[in-house]
Amino acid sequence: MPTLSPSELKTIKRAPLLMNLPNGVLDHLLELSHVVDYPQNKLLFLRGDPADHIYLLLDGWVKIFRDTADGEQTVIGILKPGETVAEAAIFLGRDYPASAEVVSEARLLEIPADAFLNVIREDGEVGIRMLGTLSQRLRSLVLHIEQIQARSTPQRLGEFLLGLCSEKEGSVTIDLPYDKSLVAARLGMKPESLSRALAKLRTYGVTTNGHKVELGDIVKLREFCISGE
Repeated sequence: MPTLSPSELKTIKRAPLLMNLPNGVLDHLLELSHVVDYPQNKLLFLRGDPADHIYLLLDGWVKIFRDTADGEQTVIGILKPGETVAEAAIFLGRDYPASAEVVSEARLLEIPADAFLNVIREDGEVGIRMLGTLSQRLRSLVLHIEQIQARSTPQRLGEFLLGLCSEKEGSVTIDLPYDKSLVAARLGMKPESLSRALAKLRTYGVTTNGHKVELGDIVKLREFCISGE
């Protein structure tokens, strides 16, 4: 079994894909898995590579993207600790449908696809739980698309910033987890639109200094994100 800190083990057990696994099954999977530390900008895999591992992020951030025909990148998502990537490709027995890149120093648990599939084959109940997890991931993606369509750019940015803090009221200073161009891509906007959205949010107590963002009035910002006023 890889050497894991108590917090990392807690992250693994809370991961939606693994949280309902019996302890014995989880221990078996961990014995067959590896923990790897990756530097910033390291490619995990490219679209079209054989899907031979599921990756669970323990620390850091990972970008999931696809290259377009004209050489641009479409950012599909940014993974945070506790999230997994590639389980759908594993289930379908296909290649990775997108590419993945580490956007900060990151630590990942790499679970071999064969070991994971064997667990499902041996226990039908585990397979049913996995279907539930995939359904939740699909629902989250649909909600994200609906949010992009229904909310203004300042509202989407405000909700993203609120999601980075645990406080419910008062003020807080947070660090952006990755550069502003990635934040813009994650929220479906151009970098210049992000700058205009930040300017709009000053009215609601949001100020920036490099990667640090101060939310001066969390309640006021949340009310704006809900009502747009």
